[in-house]
Amino acid sequence: QDLCDAALLFAIDTLKVGGSFACKVFTGEEDKFLQQRLKRMFHDVKRRKPEATRKESKELYLVGLKRRKNVTVESVFGA
Repeated sequence: QDLCDAALLFAIDTLKVGGSFACKVFTGEEDKFLQQRLKRMFHDVKRRKPEATRKESKELYLVGLKRRKNVTVESVFGA
């Protein structure tokens, strides 16, 4: 989770409007918080589990599509 948050902070500063972001996470409470943050930054957010992943695996990918304009750290993280 911390690594995805760090990547998201980097994306806030560097990703162009309309850009995309993907992060591998493990299911649990924390992935829902990250998904909420992504919804504040992107127009579309998808949860994807690759077909090659074992059913018992808790890994999934959160993908943010079409970065919004005027996104700030405060607007994403609520700081």
